[in-house]
Amino acid sequence: MKVSVVIPCHNVEGLVEHALDSVLAQDHPDLEVILVDDGSTDGTKDVIGRYVHRYPDRHQVIVQANQGAAAARNVGLRSSTGTYVQFLDADDVIFPEKISGQVRLAELEGLPDLVVGDYEQVMPNGLLLTVRALHDKPWAALIRTRKGTTSSALWKRDTLVQLGGWNEALASSQDYELMFRLLKHGGRVAWDRRVATQVLKRPSGSISQTGILDNWRRYIALRCDMKEHLEITDAAGFSSEIELLRQYIFMALRIVAVDDPVWARTMFDRCIGKGFKPQVSKAITERYAVLYNLLGFTGAERVTHWLKRHRTP
Repeated sequence: MKVSVVIPCHNVEGLVEHALDSVLAQDHPDLEVILVDDGSTDGTKDVIGRYVHRYPDRHQVIVQANQGAAAARNVGLRSSTGTYVQFLDADDVIFPEKISGQVRLAELEGLPDLVVGDYEQVMPNGLLLTVRALHDKPWAALIRTRKGTTSSALWKRDTLVQLGGWNEALASSQDYELMFRLLKHGGRVAWDRRVATQVLKRPSGSISQTGILDNWRRYIALRCDMKEHLEITDAAGFSSEIELLRQYIFMALRIVAVDDPVWARTMFDRCIGKGFKPQVSKAITERYAVLYNLLGFTGAERVTHWLKRHRTP
């Protein structure tokens, strides 16, 4: 079975070699590698060029103006000819049996639309953290962001084409939005319980506060869409997932409410509504739950923020 490896590249001259070496080390015999240079301005093109020169029959290079990772993935997807596609971010690496193991699993499972893999996260300080999916629970895994990540998965090509590929308008939550559409249209999922991917976690200090807020807004909007879909599909059958969504949306709304209380209130009314009771957790204290039950979302947030501002040092 042929697998297409699509690698979007934008200013990754110091990283992409590791990704390419990990692809060359794969023990799966039938691979095609599609490198999409997304408007790089550093030495990325030279690095890619060296690999193409050494292995001309194994690499295809597409060059385009900078349009973002989702657009680059879509360009690679359209050029791919494999039954499955391995999207590999240029700063990630896959272990030698990653693709072969997932191909075997896909064959055993009757060619599912998505193979979800566990992975290892490399933190900026070098610490390795294992990230396990919430196996065999596709909707709960999606809601809780425990359904693998872009590079750890194997995606069925024809399914992605039918879904229209990656959403190029999104700056974050791209893989989970695509997984949502896949589940929404009845896609089947298989679970690879091996850790066969390393994902580099880059420092985030350069992200502006506006950027962080926008990421949270997208996180919330996506889960509101999930909730509405499950309510329409089978509210009783998905009652536990719907309640889980309400809790996760609520916790995210509390973060956004610090800087944008009006938007947070609007989304609270749309996505959570009356009758909601926040669960006491690490993020929701018993005191806050009492305030919420007495004053509602807006009132509890106002009192909480006032107390923080007037706390004695």
